[in-house]
Amino acid sequence: MPAPVLPEVSGPAAACSAGAAPVPALRGLVVAKASPDQVFALGELLNEADPGGALGIVPLLETPQAILAAAEMAAAPRVTRMQIGEADLAAELGVTPGEDERELLLVRSTVVLASAAAGIEPPAAAVSTDFRDLDALRRSTQALKRLGFHGRACIHPAQLPIVHAVFTPSESEIAAARDLITRFDSAAGGVCLDARGRMVDLAVIRHARRTLAYTTHS
Repeated sequence: MPAPVLPEVSGPAAACSAGAAPVPALRGLVVAKASPDQVFALGELLNEADPGGALGIVPLLETPQAILAAAEMAAAPRVTRMQIGEADLAAELGVTPGEDERELLLVRSTVVLASAAAGIEPPAAAVSTDFRDLDALRRSTQALKRLGFHGRACIHPAQLPIVHAVFTPSESEIAAARDLITRFDSAAGGVCLDARGRMVDLAVIRHARRTLAYTTHS
């Protein structure tokens, strides 16, 4: 499921004025160059303008300081998911990602871990600026999905079908998830085995339920 397209704001003051009614179609705000102070301040402004809590916050982590504070921002009120601004971050770190982009593995895993620990949605993957090489986009998006990302930001309409296809569960994945949940429910707390005879625990069932949830959203 691709990441939702949300407007970016450069600071809390750009979010809304106190007492302003949020736009009905607006789901949240992406905060560029996010920092903990900025995210918490924006949350306070939104509490005044949107007391119902409809609007979420998506911090865009583009600095080394933001990566080190990822866990703090993930746990902040109204933060629904996070995203990495890899172009700016790589420049600040002084790294040049190679074809497999392993230079960014630690950064990416840190944000995935922080998101999971805070109980928010998995992070959205960063954009690919090479919008002409769709095969490379598919390969990198599949790798990011395996790493724990769900959704990816896009900068060109041609990228949307590729990203959507990668993050939309396949027919076989949906069938397997339904089968697991049926077996688990039928076991009624007893030993549950999958179709290949492997023992199934609650973590596997949570993953199956998430697969079906993404199917519903798609």
